[in-house]
Amino acid sequence: MAPTATSIDDIEMGTTVWMIASTAFVFLMIPGLGYFYSGMVRSKNALSLVFLCMMALAIVTIQWVLWGYSLAFSETATSPFIGNMKHWLFLDVGVQPHPNAPTVPGAVFAIYQCMFASLTPGLAIGGAAERIRVFPTIIYVFIWSTLVYDPIAYWVWAPNGWLAKLGVLDFAGGCAVETASGFSALAFYFVLGKRKGFGEEKWQPHNYLNIILGCSLLYFGWFGFNAGGASLISGRAGIAFLTTSLAGATAGLTWVALAFRIEHKYSSFHYCSGAVAGMVCVTPAASFVSVWASVPMGLIAGVCCYYAIEANLRLGIDDCIDVFAVHGIGGILGVFLTGIFANKSIIGLDGTESDGGLINGNGRQLYIQLAALGASAAWSFTISFIVLKVMNYFPIFRLRVDPDAEDHGLDFTELGEAGYSFMHEAANMHKDAPVVSSAPPSFCEKSVLEHPHTHKPVIKESTPGSTAAATTPVGSSPTPSIVSVDDKPNIASPPV
Repeated sequence: MAPTATSIDDIEMGTTVWMIASTAFVFLMIPGLGYFYSGMVRSKNALSLVFLCMMALAIVTIQWVLWGYSLAFSETATSPFIGNMKHWLFLDVGVQPHPNAPTVPGAVFAIYQCMFASLTPGLAIGGAAERIRVFPTIIYVFIWSTLVYDPIAYWVWAPNGWLAKLGVLDFAGGCAVETASGFSALAFYFVLGKRKGFGEEKWQPHNYLNIILGCSLLYFGWFGFNAGGASLISGRAGIAFLTTSLAGATAGLTWVALAFRIEHKYSSFHYCSGAVAGMVCVTPAASFVSVWASVPMGLIAGVCCYYAIEANLRLGIDDCIDVFAVHGIGGILGVFLTGIFANKSIIGLDGTESDGGLINGNGRQLYIQLAALGASAAWSFTISFIVLKVMNYFPIFRLRVDPDAEDHGLDFTELGEAGYSFMHEAANMHKDAPVVSSAPPSFCEKSVLEHPHTHKPVIKESTPGSTAAATTPVGSSPTPSIVSVDDKPNIASPPV
């Protein structure tokens, strides 16, 4: 099938400006995701997650220009499974519009889609939080983007992708972003295993303010994520804005109510998790459904994702940042529910032809949506599992840190930095002489060079049953205690 002809005469200034602004919105989701994740883990690993999310942006941007965009969106490829190399190194990517966005320059559409591709591996590697090495992760992100994200994006969105030709409805990434990242995170669990101490120690989020900050950035960016590619003139962009906000609000309130039933407290953490689950669910439907449909979608996502986390805990699955439960399950729900609530009158506002979903009497759409889900989930899990297994055969590419490094925390062992000043000060107090750990070893004041990673402290979080926790004021984050690696006396943390 030949792609729809486009012309630079069709470019609209308002739509172009809106997509450029939306690109910046989606960019903010990447550090937002890092902060969201960092608050959910222990303090000794917080910085590493923000760093890995930003590294994913850098790696995927290079991959996207090199060949990722061409593999995912080539309009001249005839294969139903993967694009060609027409646009490698962004050749012929300029003013000429892409068929998927005929009213904006092709370069604007390409960088907008680059932000989607950069965010997705950050979601996936969250499944390996607190136990993953940085260098192998960089290699994995590059490979994963090429073998997992690009093919699924092509299937769903490219003019000749097999799912696109089949008629799948996935507006902003229910398959390529949410389902793919969720099932890839599950593959991480099966290859890397559980965190050390999982099931034996009780862990809590260490920084609820980081969770709220990250959720706020994600919420803000999601408006560009879901509405950035929708038509402004027809009103579909406004509908995507509304459905995104309403689904997030509904799922957030649902999650808080479910948690209150058990804990008898109003939890900011549960609200943020629920809001993210709701926006995940509405992502594939954002500009395809009536505004009212986002309420049942948010409600269903809030209930199902909440209990998916409980199921993981009962099964002993260490989904430490709930990537599979929120993005995997939420993505599955969103794609399936799009097949129910898609409204042909909404889709047709900008002239797009569609038979809608089940509410328009088109029951066949559900089978198409299920085919897309099955293919996306199976491909992302299988390829991720194989890549991780192969990488683990080579010591240099082994993804999991050793037990000693896991005890010390990835911030110290992988980055040589600390996310919080009191942790860095406590680490320096433990050394025999001061070391300028922010500079290369050659700038050390000692005559014998000492690497800043030497004599790393073991960071253990206080738990609710410990003495430290008993003296922690209600509502504050637990204070880490510094434990010597060579059995020297504990060092009290300086006041924060």
